[in-house]
Amino acid sequence: MDRGRANWDDNTTKIFLDLCIDERNKLNYNKKGLTKLDSEHGPMLRVGGIGDRTPSGESEGNLDPTAEENIAWSEDNIGRSSVGRVLQRLGKVHVVDSPLPKKSKSMEYYVKHISESMIQRTINERNAISREEEEVMEMLHLVEQGGVPNGSELYFIATELFR
Repeated sequence: MDRGRANWDDNTTKIFLDLCIDERNKLNYNKKGLTKLDSEHGPMLRVGGIGDRTPSGESEGNLDPTAEENIAWSEDNIGRSSVGRVLQRLGKVHVVDSPLPKKSKSMEYYVKHISESMIQRTINERNAISREEEEVMEMLHLVEQGGVPNGSELYFIATELFR
């Protein structure tokens, strides 16, 4: 078992849930959990502990900021830093740069890139064809130099073989 963690069996969990349901039915429960008000029958077991008088978000102990007697309280900066930035944590300011956003390129960029790629491919194919044609013409020239007349059946066979 993992130390430092509570391990409840099914029976304990059921008892706890029954207690929560009972407290909710007694209206000692709000959206945040068990309230920190005393019940009608004395102090109840609270999440914050017995006798904790800190008012919860929806309890009767919260001050109404619009009430006249509470206006002075809301303006005296209790709980706020009335000194300004002096009370802020001293030390180095660590700046964390977020990753740069991906730069989306325009449609014009992609069209230009594709057309340049197609042009380069066409040039490469033409260069390859022209080199092949040059090699074929050179071989046919060697055949003619070897004594095979242009237009003969042997010359025609050589032309087909080289292409």
